[in-house]
Amino acid sequence: MLITVILSIIFGIGIWEIFHKPEILFIKVLFYFSFLISLLLNLVSCSQVYKILKYMDRDAIFTKQIQKIINRIKMITYAVFVVLWGIFPMMYHAAMITKVYVTIPISLVFIFSPLILSTFIAVIEQLLRKIIEIKSENDLTV
Repeated sequence: MLITVILSIIFGIGIWEIFHKPEILFIKVLFYFSFLISLLLNLVSCSQVYKILKYMDRDAIFTKQIQKIINRIKMITYAVFVVLWGIFPMMYHAAMITKVYVTIPISLVFIFSPLILSTFIAVIEQLLRKIIEIKSENDLTV
């Protein structure tokens, strides 16, 4: 929650600065809206993880509902990856102005981290699918 407040304040300051220095307005707007949309998507993802934790408290972890929630989280992380591409033009522009080119690989790591996370979630989804199949077979034999 604290991170949400901090990022909202940074977003507000950035919007304020956009209207005072409009030389690269489109890149700045894209940068801040990318962060805002990824923030909102991550909040939705956190709420989905909370639903999984509620299912765990009820001992209903190996169900189709959990599989649907995990699939939703995977799609959200793919969307965050796509949205975070919006920060790359601003990082490239900042690297060209300041001549600090190390910011480009750092921003690429930041951009590609949701893709790596979604790959991990896809593996977990496949494992859960196999576990549900085995569980249903065991329920039928007993």
